[in-house]
Amino acid sequence: MASDRDTDDADDAASPGVFDTLLMPLRLPGRVVSDIETLAEAVVALQRTADTHLAAVDENAGQLVEGLKGLHGSVDEVKGTVDTLEQERMPAFLEATGKLQESIDRIEGRVETLETLENTIEEMMAGLREDLNTRMLAVEHEVRSMQAPMKTMANDVAKIDGLLPNPDDGPLTRLKDTLTGN
Repeated sequence: MASDRDTDDADDAASPGVFDTLLMPLRLPGRVVSDIETLAEAVVALQRTADTHLAAVDENAGQLVEGLKGLHGSVDEVKGTVDTLEQERMPAFLEATGKLQESIDRIEGRVETLETLENTIEEMMAGLREDLNTRMLAVEHEVRSMQAPMKTMANDVAKIDGLLPNPDDGPLTRLKDTLTGN
C-alpha cells in the first residue's frame, strides 16, 4: 500500500499544475480585462498628448491663416502698384526705347561711313607707299650712279687743296698779324 500512497502523493503534487491548467480558461477573461484597461489608459494618455499638440497646431494654423489674409492684401496692393506703374511708365519706356533705337541707327550709319573712310584711307596709303617705294628706288639708283663721279670729284678737290698755299703762312696772315699786333 505504500506504493499507492506514493502514487497519491505524486498525484497531489501534480494536481495543482493540472488544476491551474484547468482554471486557466477562467482566469483568461480577467487578464484580457486587465490588458484592455491598460490599453485604455494608454489611449487616454495619448489622447491628452494629441489634444495638447493639436491645440498648438490649431493656434499656429489660426495665426498662419491671419497672416495669409494680410499677405493676400499685400499681394493685391503690390499687383495694383505694378499695374499702375506699367500703365504710367510703359509708354515712356517704349518712347525712350524708340529714341534709343534711332540713336543706335544713327551710330550704325556713322560707323558704316567711318568704315568706308577707313577703307579709302587704307587704299590711298597703300598707293602712297607703292609710289614712295618706286621713287625711293629711283633716288637710290641715282645716288648709286652718282657715287663714282662724287669720289672722283672728292679726289680732285683734295688734289687742288694740296696745291693751294697754306693759309696760315700767306700774305694775308702776315697783314693780319701786322694790324693786330701779334
